[in-house]
Amino acid sequence: MARRGVMAAGIGAALLGGAAVGYAAERALVRSRLVPDLPPSETPLGSIGGEPSTVAGPDGIDVAVESYGPPDAQQLVLAHGWVCTGRAWHEVVRRLKDRYRIVTFDLPGHGRTSSPASGQYDLDLLGDTLAAVVDASTRPGPLVVSGHSLGGMSVLNAVRRHRRVTERLRGAVLLSTTSSAKGGRSEDGERLGMEWGIRAAARLDRGIRRMVPTLRHPRVTSAADRLTSATSDLSYLLARWTGVGPDADPEVVAFTRHMATHSSTDVIFGLLEAVLGVDEDGGLDALADVPTTLLVGTHDRITPLALSQRMADRSAARLRILDDVGHMSLLEAGERVVEVVVEHLEGRVRAEEDTRPTHAQADGAPAAADA
Repeated sequence: MARRGVMAAGIGAALLGGAAVGYAAERALVRSRLVPDLPPSETPLGSIGGEPSTVAGPDGIDVAVESYGPPDAQQLVLAHGWVCTGRAWHEVVRRLKDRYRIVTFDLPGHGRTSSPASGQYDLDLLGDTLAAVVDASTRPGPLVVSGHSLGGMSVLNAVRRHRRVTERLRGAVLLSTTSSAKGGRSEDGERLGMEWGIRAAARLDRGIRRMVPTLRHPRVTSAADRLTSATSDLSYLLARWTGVGPDADPEVVAFTRHMATHSSTDVIFGLLEAVLGVDEDGGLDALADVPTTLLVGTHDRITPLALSQRMADRSAARLRILDDVGHMSLLEAGERVVEVVVEHLEGRVRAEEDTRPTHAQADGAPAAADA
């Protein structure tokens, strides 16, 4: 046992030493400051705070919730993505908080929400958290729910497992997400699957699982978190390459990087298996009678277009494709996302209309004829 402890400590020290060397090399590599100096923004991303509250969630979690807008207005619940927070919905909140009742929250282990007492993360935990927020932070009556990336997976899990949530929905908007990470091919022979970043993580998954107990040692995670939270030009560039489209505002890139690098390694590794193994097609089936819209960017490298197309092909959900937009569609295409959300809040989308496109429709293109 002592030998194993020494070995684990050695591995942890090697990881931290490698991270420190990598960080120093990074600073030398990008000494020329490839990251732009951003001018002050009138309303910086993530700066809009709502009415704070705390909801008792599953597995001993205290869920941090923020509510905005008139209490008696139509209701909108928003679920954010992996290594983000509820403040990622900045653009939707900014544009709609005076007209609608909006509820955002931090998923388990994210932002100000505590980690599960068991230390175990899965999509059932996230779906149960969403259901708890709906129960405690909304008034009786209809509502619209929207989820981005991991938040979309959480929505699908919640509606599959909690009928009381599904029965209240007048609409669902799923952004840059997928109901399945499994491979396969579409009807036209196109290969389906997550892009290189997730595939690379999948290849490392077996090794990561072996390393997780060491990585979760308090001394290791504390030091790693300090390193990853430090100012990092390279992490900015990584966020630009993987998280957004080619024309993304630098402020969006910087905010995306900020949320990611301030997420603990515990939640990153804890949710890796859930993301890589997502299987929530049953959630799509549960939304059969709920007006649903899927949005995805043409430059999404995390949950690419083919995965949203697959979801649209197996359901009655509308598919809206956002040109030149990456994975952070809720920030990159805020105005277009708001338009779709409002359509659902105002009841202008009906489930009985089969709006499946005969082929991929670009954002702004004429809709395909109903099937």
